[in-house]
Amino acid sequence: MKSQTRAWMMFIVLFALWGTLPASPFSYFANMIRDWALFLFRRPFLPSSWQTILIYLMVFLVFLTLLLLGRRGSRTYIAGFCALAGMVHHLILCLRTKQIYDVSPAIAAGLALALLFLLIKPQAPALWLSDAFIVSLPIFLLLDGFLSPLFQLIDLSPGTLAPFIPVPAASLLSGLHGVWGIPQSIWAIIPLTLALVPMIWLTSGRKKG
Repeated sequence: MKSQTRAWMMFIVLFALWGTLPASPFSYFANMIRDWALFLFRRPFLPSSWQTILIYLMVFLVFLTLLLLGRRGSRTYIAGFCALAGMVHHLILCLRTKQIYDVSPAIAAGLALALLFLLIKPQAPALWLSDAFIVSLPIFLLLDGFLSPLFQLIDLSPGTLAPFIPVPAASLLSGLHGVWGIPQSIWAIIPLTLALVPMIWLTSGRKKG
């Protein structure tokens, strides 16, 4: 199977199941990248508009980096690296709060699968799992930066598509609302572009599987 077909299939399936338990290791990974960006750029000296731009830019750059790594020999290790990063992040959270979360077993299962796929000879399962982690980032951009403002614009409840597609009630994009007199709904074009342009142009040319 062509790499772009695999990526788009995984994108559609993961998007449709974003709020469910099977998708939780991947949605957790995307939220982890967002949390890292929030930690770095939520600073009092930065205007809210710049905070928003830098947060989306970091998510986009991680997405771009993983796509480009998918063209190299390290492509089969992407799933293991992403799953391990998510597991370590979640373990720190559990130790800090002294509790186990509903999503904890799913995150551990994601890491176990990633490690298992590294041990078996066929590369296809590892490639599919890697793509699931990679496309979780444009899905986050799409949900937070495009669908959330769109739902607010047309006065739809964020829970309209729940539990499968939980749309955030508040978008990070609100930091750009009113900048240069442009409403949030127009600024939503930026995260939509950041999510879809690499999916269209950069998912091809990688290993088939």
